[in-house]
Amino acid sequence: HAPRRATGNMRSAVASAILALILRIGAGGEAEESLNYPVEGVLSLRDRTETLKTTEVVLNGGEYRTFTRTDGSFVFHDVKPGVYLLDVLSVEYFFSQVKINLPKSVDQSIQCVEYRYPGAPKQTAAYPLRLLAASKKQYFEQREQMGLHTLFRNPMMLMLALTGVIVVIMPKLMENMDPEEMKKMQEQMGAANDPAQMLKNLFGATDESDNDPSKQIGDS
Repeated sequence: HAPRRATGNMRSAVASAILALILRIGAGGEAEESLNYPVEGVLSLRDRTETLKTTEVVLNGGEYRTFTRTDGSFVFHDVKPGVYLLDVLSVEYFFSQVKINLPKSVDQSIQCVEYRYPGAPKQTAAYPLRLLAASKKQYFEQREQMGLHTLFRNPMMLMLALTGVIVVIMPKLMENMDPEEMKKMQEQMGAANDPAQMLKNLFGATDESDNDPSKQIGDS
């Protein structure tokens, strides 16, 4: 009977070992499945005198949602391991977008990468998150104040200023002008005031008296 007892004891020992191994594997799988994280952080403003209103914060465009508390802090509960994009849905301020990597193993740490604006170079961020508002959103264009720079942008004002300069400078130029040059300029100005004469000069027309044959014969 001794060999039978030894064989029975060996079988029960092997069965116990297999059962313990199965229970351990099952417990490890359950622990891995139940490995969820709280994702938390704080929103703050540059101007300490202003107060941040209750703001919605989302992961992956709404897969997880939460709202800030009165002190700007927020927390997502029971977030599964994976990679998430955190966005702050503020109607008043611009906040950075953050990529969060929640590892599957408890031995690894949570990794965060911050993007201050679309297309900006990435930079590592500490966890728990502390996000500072980049700037305030402007929904309306601010009315430009009146000043000299706005006056000189107006074409009518430029023309008026140019006319004033000509009125002031021209008399001084004419005082120092040669009498013959003055007479020639007056003739040109008189021709400019006569449209018919101006067209003749423009198209090279000659006086009709110059083309009269009787006058040409008489002269010859």
